Order: sequence, then C-alpha cells, then structure tokens
Amino acid sequence: MRCCICVDIGATRLRVGLGLEDGTIIDVVETNTREAVIKRRDEYSIATAIEELVKTLLARNNIGIGEVEGIGIGSIGPLDVRRGVIVRPPNLPISDLEYVVKRYLEERLGKKVVMLNDCVTAVWGEKWYGAGKGYSNVVYVTFSTGIGGGVIVNDCLLLGADGNAHEVGHVTVDTGPNALRCGCGGLGHWEAYCSGVGIPRICKLLSETELRDLYQQSPLNGLDFNNYDLFTRKFFEYLKLGDAFCKAVFDRICRYNAIGMATVIHYYNPEIVIIGGSIAINNSREILEFRKYIDSYVMRGIRIPEFRISPLGDFAILKGAIALVFNTPPTYLKLVEA
Repeated sequence: MRCCICVDIGATRLRVGLGLEDGTIIDVVETNTREAVIKRRDEYSIATAIEELVKTLLARNNIGIGEVEGIGIGSIGPLDVRRGVIVRPPNLPISDLEYVVKRYLEERLGKKVVMLNDCVTAVWGEKWYGAGKGYSNVVYVTFSTGIGGGVIVNDCLLLGADGNAHEVGHVTVDTGPNALRCGCGGLGHWEAYCSGVGIPRICKLLSETELRDLYQQSPLNGLDFNNYDLFTRKFFEYLKLGDAFCKAVFDRICRYNAIGMATVIHYYNPEIVIIGGSIAINNSREILEFRKYIDSYVMRGIRIPEFRISPLGDFAILKGAIALVFNTPPTYLKLVEA
C-alpha cells in the first residue's frame, strides 16, 4: 500500500508520522515546537525540525524517501497557503516571523507538499477516516492551546482567499467592559476564554471580581495563572471533584462555548460538529455540557446539528494530513494554482 509523510505542527508539539493510504499510521516521531523555534530563531526553524524528524522516521522504518508519495501538513496558523508559510503565529514564542515550510521541504526532500491549517486538515481527515464519513456538511472544532475550526460545506472544503476561512476561535463572545484580550490582539474572542490558554485568563478575571470569595476557598488559589498547561489540567481535575469556584467558572465557559457554537451553526449550517483537541478529548463529558445552552443562542428554525467528540482523537490532524496527500482537496489545488 502507498505511504506518505504526515505532519502535525502544533503550538507545543511537532509530530511527523508515516501513514498509509487507508489512514493507518505506522509510526510517529515528535519534538517540542517551541524548543525548535527557540533553537534556530529564524524562518526555517520549523521546516528544519520537520526535515530532521522525517529522516529519523524513514531511517528507523527502513524506508527511502523515493518510496514516499508526498508530504501532508496540518499547521497552526495563520497561514499563507499559496506560499506554504506560517504568518506570525500568536501562540509561538517568536511570533513576529513568517515560517517558511512548503518550499523548504519540497526543495530539500524532493516531494510534493500539501499544507493547510491544522483544523482544516483535521476536518478533511474526519471526512475520509472519521466521524465525517457519509456527511456533506461537517465542522471540526478543536479545544486545545487555542480554538480552531475546519469546515466542509456540500462536500467542499472551505479555504478562503489565503486559506484562513475557518478561524472560528476568533468570533467575539464578550463585548463587556472587562472583555479579555486574545493572544491575537482582538478583544472578547472565544479563544480568549475557553481554550487551554484562555481558561486561566477567565479564572483570573473572575477570581478578582465576582467570584472572589469562592476563589479564596478553591484549591486553585495560589496556582500560577501563567502556567496555562498545568493550570487548565488542574482546573478540570477540581471541576470533576465539585469545587464551587471551578463549577461557577465552567458554567460561564459553557455559555461562551454555546455562543461560539451557535455562530458556527449560523455560518455553516452543518449536519455534524466534530469536537477535538486535548481539552475535549480528556474532558469530553464536561465539554459537551454547552449543549444545555445552545437553544438560547440559535435562531428559531435553524437545525441543531449532531455534536460528537472526534473518534480520531489525538491523530485527527495526522490522519487528515494523509488525506491531503492521497485525496488532495480541489479547493486547495485551485488556490495554489491560481
């Protein structure tokens, strides 16, 4: 069976896999994206890290680059898809660079590279190998370091002018005087409240304002808000144990998630919304609680889609990258060939 290289460029992890046409992933190697960026501190930081991982992967599986059909990449954004460049990504430690990926890898490895946003890649993977099979209108939403989306309408993968027609995490859910500033610079964005980075921020805001008394009694009291990975994991741990502060904060998060999902429904009219990312996968029952508020925010007469946690889990982007190689979206070809 034909094989390819599949790549997941995350804000924290950079993973490279060896995949088969049927979606099987044979092997995966990884490194820390942030450390790779800091190591070189230039526009080729990510591409060189990928090249090193590809060589390691092929060597340990005794496969030559000539046996590989191509390279599929799902990446954090924003992107310039035509050029295959990551444009000043807000969630990386050096966020003022344009990271060249596609051209570098094609020149160094001699293989076709198809590169799209990570969530767009994931929804394409769900369409071919996951919960999106059999559906023509699919939205994928990830809850991880940030909040992102990928959209298929009438079997067409939406990309937009530059490949960024999917930034659902940056819809506005709060316009109040204390609206949080998102990592992208905007105010009141969904990602600023409900992502892995956002949850510590909303906890900090509410601990200093209306939930101050509950926070004083919470086991979260004293935990570093800036250590977002640890803080968010502890937040869900104490939420499941019934901590009153966490429960009150999470009710607010559920309302913001309902607002965000309602916007997705109004924009794209999906049959199914597939929810992925580490936060959703590790806390699936809790994340789906937003459904109790969804009717309050969706226009009467609009279909409420099925909501489902991704069956592809942590491999949705890698499997989507396989699909990019073997079932390259027509909209991608039109965009890059224009």
